[in-house]
Amino acid sequence: MKKRLLVPFPFAVLLLCGCVSTAAPDAAPYDSYTGFALAPEAVLPNHETHPSLWFKADDLLALRARRTADAFARERWAAVERLADLSAELPPPPAASAETKAIHQYYGSLSMAARAHAVVALLSDDPSVQSAHRQRAEALLLRAYDGPIFDLDSQVRGSPVDEIYRGSWLQNYAHAYDCIQPTLTTEIDREIRERLAREAQCVYENLYRWTPRSPHNHLSKPAWGLGSMALTLSDDPRAAAWLARAIEAANKNTRYFFSGDGLYREGSHYLIFSLTNFVPFLYHYRNVSGVDGFTTYQPVFEAMVKVRNSRGWLPNIEDSYIRPTPTHLVAGAYGNVSTELSSSAPLAQVLMWSYVNADLTPFDRERAESGFNYSGASWDYPLELDEFLTHDPTMKPVAPDADPNVFLAGGQTVFRDSWTSHGAEQRYLLFHGMPTADNHNHDDHLSFVIEAAGQMMCSDTGYSRGTYAGAERTAWYNTATAHNTLTFNGEAAGDPAPNVTPPTLFRFDTPSLVGEEKQAVFGTAATWQRAILWVDRDYYVVSDRLQAAHPGTIVAALHGGRGQLDHQGGHQVWSYEADNYGPAARLDCWQSAPNATTTTESGELTYIKGDYAAFPYLKTTAQSAHAAWLTVLAPAVAETPPAHAVENVSNTTCTALAISSADRRCLVASQPAAGPMIKIAGIETDGALVLIRRDTSGRPLSYAVHAATSLVIDGRAIFRAAQPRSETKDL
Repeated sequence: MKKRLLVPFPFAVLLLCGCVSTAAPDAAPYDSYTGFALAPEAVLPNHETHPSLWFKADDLLALRARRTADAFARERWAAVERLADLSAELPPPPAASAETKAIHQYYGSLSMAARAHAVVALLSDDPSVQSAHRQRAEALLLRAYDGPIFDLDSQVRGSPVDEIYRGSWLQNYAHAYDCIQPTLTTEIDREIRERLAREAQCVYENLYRWTPRSPHNHLSKPAWGLGSMALTLSDDPRAAAWLARAIEAANKNTRYFFSGDGLYREGSHYLIFSLTNFVPFLYHYRNVSGVDGFTTYQPVFEAMVKVRNSRGWLPNIEDSYIRPTPTHLVAGAYGNVSTELSSSAPLAQVLMWSYVNADLTPFDRERAESGFNYSGASWDYPLELDEFLTHDPTMKPVAPDADPNVFLAGGQTVFRDSWTSHGAEQRYLLFHGMPTADNHNHDDHLSFVIEAAGQMMCSDTGYSRGTYAGAERTAWYNTATAHNTLTFNGEAAGDPAPNVTPPTLFRFDTPSLVGEEKQAVFGTAATWQRAILWVDRDYYVVSDRLQAAHPGTIVAALHGGRGQLDHQGGHQVWSYEADNYGPAARLDCWQSAPNATTTTESGELTYIKGDYAAFPYLKTTAQSAHAAWLTVLAPAVAETPPAHAVENVSNTTCTALAISSADRRCLVASQPAAGPMIKIAGIETDGALVLIRRDTSGRPLSYAVHAATSLVIDGRAIFRAAQPRSETKDL
């Protein structure tokens, strides 16, 4: 039996630590997006039992065996033992006036150590070792939250006891206590519970004061931590209120910052940073109360697989560095759960595949150089301990077999050649069109990134060289010019309305042509449509069409990534050396932008924190009320001649490029808006965009038109419609 407690808001509260207000952030616009939420009812067990958060007493024998089950388990267990260092002297509590870093590291390191010692105390085979670690864990718990933490205000920007850290400390101490509680004397148990409950009550009272506006990760991370502590101290009469508020606050985040299909609007870095708290909470809620929140969060983990590139990396769009997919942490929670990613394998195996097939080299190198792991919470979160606890050595990784091209309602689209292929033919493009949130956003509407032939090519510039507070971030990294996007009169593109995903105007997914067009606006001044077409599973065509009420300055930025840029006979070539992010490669680029000027500029780029440098990019500028610009991007391995010849064949009716390869000919033409008749190279259409593929003899193979009512090829009527529509078809 479980206690199901529905605690209405607002709660009756007992103010213990300077609470100013318990009011939740205003709902609008935070409840109008497509996200998801757990059931608001707080469910606690009838009786508190320990251990129960990550495992129960009956699981200890299997956990001990897991320590040496395989190389992964042995390495993670060794990391846990290093964290549980009995030779380390316990530092004295810092003063409130101490350096921010010293205070932060004090609370983070002691909470992680308490957890590690408690786990080793349970899983060691040697009784004397068990006793020593149990005593150390007990000593650390008896010091939990000593020092100046309650004299410092988490609401102060840059506080050493920021609420985002407190969420992790709560979960560390909760697990430490959960492990050793059965061995504690009544007096010591009471003293530790008082310490832990004091912090839980403080977080409960101050949660909305610390984060009074947007329900971003500063609200959700401590909320998930509070929820874990409520489940740990479930017999406490305040636990129901703690858990109810934790769920309520976390739901505010997941409703607004996640799309319904699992995309996170603040980027990959803050997704993983949040995952360090919501994954433990999901396990704790399921194991303690029997509430399976993994079902609600399933789209999040599936989305990680859907948008990962061939190296298993999540993109560095928004405020983000590239990140791996730590989906192995939750694979065991989806053992028999079906997924659209596979026709036969359960989601568990697909999640395991995503992690096992992720290249961790850049992240391992970063950790060796800086000491930081990829979680973004290295001072607070013991990654290897969670990896050990969630590892299943019998789990077989299975690759997805769904269509590798993914069109997500949340606003991201991925064109990829395969879930598993690499080498010269590997292709991946992510087309980014999520609605803007109100926190860690960059001006990157309708931008795109490319990974091809194993190398990062047209890439987002990333988070920043350092952190959120760096001046270079606001002056460069989060500006529109730092992304593969457009501006009009210096303004970045935006959404048609708050929380409304940029609309998709057409979508194609055939063996020879994959494509999509999305639309954004520059307020009421202009409308912009960007289409990206992937032709013959080889090269990309980017079409930008803009219509404005009055002439203005149109600027497009095209970033090639960490490559050097050369101008070769009417086109540009980015050359990439073999580096941490891929092998040597090249990217050929041809552009047609009538009445525009293209210059080569330099801008900083960061994939991994601290690994920053300036690289060249193209900036195309025009003064006009409309535009129809075309770009062809052809990736290839290094030191190979161009496999394509591209000719600018634009005329007075349209912008057009003719693309030739060894066995194909392709013509693509566009105009700012549909209606006028495009006439070029035997083609006539009133569409806004047309693409014709031919063989080397000139015979038409297929066509694609957008917003058209007619298409004539070589004098033959191919397409007729009563109303403008989009279509692609083989001939």
